[in-house]
Amino acid sequence: MRLLQEIKLLTFRYVQASLRNPIFLFMGVATPIIYLAFFAPLLGTLAANGTLGTHNVLAMFIPGMLPIIAFSTGLFTGFGMIDEVRSGILERFRVTPARRFSILSGPVLFDTCSVFFQSLLFIIVAIPFGFRSSLLGMLILFVLLGLLTIITSSFGNALAVILKSEDKYAPIVHGINLPILLLSGTLLPISLAPTWMKIIAHFNPVYYVVEASRALAIGDLTSINVLYAFAILVPFAVLTMYWATNVFKKAIT
Repeated sequence: MRLLQEIKLLTFRYVQASLRNPIFLFMGVATPIIYLAFFAPLLGTLAANGTLGTHNVLAMFIPGMLPIIAFSTGLFTGFGMIDEVRSGILERFRVTPARRFSILSGPVLFDTCSVFFQSLLFIIVAIPFGFRSSLLGMLILFVLLGLLTIITSSFGNALAVILKSEDKYAPIVHGINLPILLLSGTLLPISLAPTWMKIIAHFNPVYYVVEASRALAIGDLTSINVLYAFAILVPFAVLTMYWATNVFKKAIT
């Protein structure tokens, strides 16, 4: 119970900070909406001639964008942690009895809730455009989005604690973000890519989430891609949380 209380208090601390400046929550969904407005219409021609393998562009595009919201939100969260390290907030946790796992879980849980909010808002915005999906499939998809956020947020926060500098942190996360984005198939299906790119994409965990997202959105709950996504994300999340907790333990001794 004490652990849950600590996580609750530390998460609420980030919620309060976010409510004082809510613009960042809405800005997080701005990029996907821009893609929806200006990129999705370009896919109409590909859908019409059968290149995409479906005539429902939004059924392919919207589920593909949701994992990127989760990935980017978690990955870039480290900038806030660097500020806390610099301002001495993390240092002050030395004199508190809070577990190091709780100190990490607070921002991670907040990022997860933030991703759920942004994803739900994005889906609501997409409905007038004609997007329709399976309710049960989307609920399962949100579990995958939560796991993906846990992975990237844990990694981002721990990396920020290690580097302690935006100048060092920024090139790393930007260097990770772009290839992951391009090799995930979020904008265009990887099935359209050359063979060498298809091979590389299978080493990208986000690729499996994107493929599972598209299957779940149309209600294909028994798709093998859903099993692959959970099989990869669950152990990945456990290992990342374990590593990040140890980083926080060493930083706050």
